[in-house]
Amino acid sequence: MTIQTTKIQRPEEDRLEPGSTGRELRAGTVLWDRYEIKAELGSSALGELWRCLDRETHQEVALRWLPPDMRRSKPAMAMIHAGIRRIADQAHPNLATIRQIVYVGDQIYLVGDFAPGIDIGSWGRTGADGRRTLDETLPILRPVAEALDFAHDRRIIHRNLKPSNIYLGPDGVARVTDFGLALHRHLTIVHGEAVRTGTTGAYLAPELRAGGEPDSASDQYALAALAWELLAGAPPEPDGNGEPPGNLPGSARAALRRAMAEKPRNRFVTCVDFVKALGGERVGGRRGRSAAEWHRIQLRAGIAATLLSLAAGLWLGGRSLAAWLDAPRTPPAPEAPPRKAAAPVKAKAAEPAPKAVERLVATTPLPVEGQPWVTQTAQMEFIWVPALGMWIGRFEVTNEEYLQKDPEHDSGAFRDISLKEPRQPVVRVNFDDSLAYAAWLTEQERAAGKLPEGWRYRLPSRTEAIAYTLSGGMQAYPWGELWPPNRGNYADGAMSKAFSDLQTIAGYQDGFPVTAPVESSGENPWGLFGAGGNVWETTSKLAGSNLFGGWQGGGWDDHQPTRLKCDVTYGYIGNARGAVNGLRLVLARIDEEAPPPPPAAAAAAPAEPPPG
Repeated sequence: MTIQTTKIQRPEEDRLEPGSTGRELRAGTVLWDRYEIKAELGSSALGELWRCLDRETHQEVALRWLPPDMRRSKPAMAMIHAGIRRIADQAHPNLATIRQIVYVGDQIYLVGDFAPGIDIGSWGRTGADGRRTLDETLPILRPVAEALDFAHDRRIIHRNLKPSNIYLGPDGVARVTDFGLALHRHLTIVHGEAVRTGTTGAYLAPELRAGGEPDSASDQYALAALAWELLAGAPPEPDGNGEPPGNLPGSARAALRRAMAEKPRNRFVTCVDFVKALGGERVGGRRGRSAAEWHRIQLRAGIAATLLSLAAGLWLGGRSLAAWLDAPRTPPAPEAPPRKAAAPVKAKAAEPAPKAVERLVATTPLPVEGQPWVTQTAQMEFIWVPALGMWIGRFEVTNEEYLQKDPEHDSGAFRDISLKEPRQPVVRVNFDDSLAYAAWLTEQERAAGKLPEGWRYRLPSRTEAIAYTLSGGMQAYPWGELWPPNRGNYADGAMSKAFSDLQTIAGYQDGFPVTAPVESSGENPWGLFGAGGNVWETTSKLAGSNLFGGWQGGGWDDHQPTRLKCDVTYGYIGNARGAVNGLRLVLARIDEEAPPPPPAAAAAAPAEPPPG
């Protein structure tokens, strides 16, 4: 899959107004000199969907206009970006995925694969007696199950699988659509906020009806309900009760019961396993506990351990008190004659504590080239980097620093583990948020008389970020050439322990399941912490530019070697506010806001990101 983001400045008279319904689109219109609208495919809470011809590739694509409530929602946009980011440049023949996000003023469009044909629910009703036989259904369900497992392996959950989201083309190929567009817990966007307003009936797994977190088992439940509907001519009862169609073989009925079991752990390991069992194959294996189940178990175990420790303490205290009361009282011993003082015994040296990171101290009233600098506002530390001719933030911007500008900001948590501790890097900030923070810091420091004329705080350009990640070297990764990492904060053993369903780096341990405090994120040869790890850092396209250049560096949940290389940048339109999106600032000259001559090590780095 090719990931692209395009920001288009449309002529004023051509621009859709904020809050527009999007119905200005019509057949025959050519968008951005590329996409020719052929027909409207439908409309839902996710926006209008149109079939278009891509004049560059001569292929049909699906274009979705996102309604205002959807595009204003931080959870919705973060989820869309996270889904595309995880599936990276991979594709599956039975998965219709988003290929491009186009930003035009306040409007957002998703361009993706077009799934021709009819939805699988309509196909099912065209069978004899309004249903399909097992022999007709199995060849359709197997590739659908493969597409679901493909996405599940990349930590993407559909969350809203139902017959209208699967299309059967004239070529006989089934394609799953709208993958990953539904919010967690089946929330709906109302005035920019996520609100739970309903369910998807028979396809909603019991754990989701109870407000639990979706995972691959909940998609499997929906797939089984869909198979039930195709084979019976009607979906099962929404509560999951009832018996599978009696005309099916016993093995097929057993497979449906297991895939729709009340507890996710009792279902099949994968969706493909379910379809195999539906066809009569013997399938082994037992599904592991979900992350939510492990969290509940750990919580209960912690409470039980606390209660046991308290009870044991009370019992031992009672025994000690009783023994003291029962002990015979003996008269004091006579005083011993004074003894010569013994030579003092040298105490054993304590184990050295982990070396603390010393804070920088500004020794000049204004920034002086060649000297470190500490801002008056928020006490942010900057290191002078001669190779770039500017100061670079020693750390990524932290929560405590960002909250001085925006006290209402909340970096939130990831599955109940906090991302908002004072010294953790601020996350869930987008490109515009980062630009605003840099402008605010510049204004504060200038007002305090702590900023020389002709300098300002800004985001690094993509080229600058690659240069300080390389820190004068030519290696593939921020830490060198060898794998696994030896510093930084990535998907490690601590993350695996906290989230057993997520992929991690084998043999790597940094001790942090999510973001690390900035002082613990690994120092590079230039004295910068977290450069190339902890969170993805926001960059501009060119030095001093207001155009988004992508996120650079790798984050705490990354495990793939290709994503952790020094020159890797990902990005779409810059408005994602995900749990891995943070920032670092630089202090640079205004009159030289063009990339300085890069050091030899960074000369091979591209001058700007790929188009978009």
